[in-house]
Amino acid sequence: MKKRYVYALLFGIPGFFIAGIITLFVSGALFGVFWLFIFGDNPWPASIETIASILIVFIFSALWIGAIMFGYRTGKGLENGSSVDPKHVLVSMCLTALFILFIVFQQWSAGNLGPKSDSVVCADFCTQNGYSGSGMPPQNSGDRNCSCYDDTGHEALKIPLEDIESGTSK
Repeated sequence: MKKRYVYALLFGIPGFFIAGIITLFVSGALFGVFWLFIFGDNPWPASIETIASILIVFIFSALWIGAIMFGYRTGKGLENGSSVDPKHVLVSMCLTALFILFIVFQQWSAGNLGPKSDSVVCADFCTQNGYSGSGMPPQNSGDRNCSCYDDTGHEALKIPLEDIESGTSK
């Protein structure tokens, strides 16, 4: 395979993650400007959703295609050499792994991966049993009781989290 295609791949894979991250920051800034200076807390026109979606896809695509093209040009310029530099492959692999680890760490810290927090366990239990809401005491209190609330907001059930986690509450 020609170097131009190898380098397009070497730049394209981490370029996918870089384009995604930059797109998130740019779209966050764009919506911030819309909210602060243009539309505020008033209802936004429905056309903004369509325009913003198209703009986000365009920004992501342009950045990712730019990374692939940069890799293609770099590989084309290095085709006179004997083989692909192993350092370049290593850098591409390390960057890709770094971005994947970044995503996993972010999802872990957001609570989407790993064990459920006490408040999520409590909320799931109360919802499954037909209660309108749930509550937990402050974490530093040492009290690990789950409170389920009825439609009027009054505490209808108070149960230790240990009973919920062990399944003895059913």
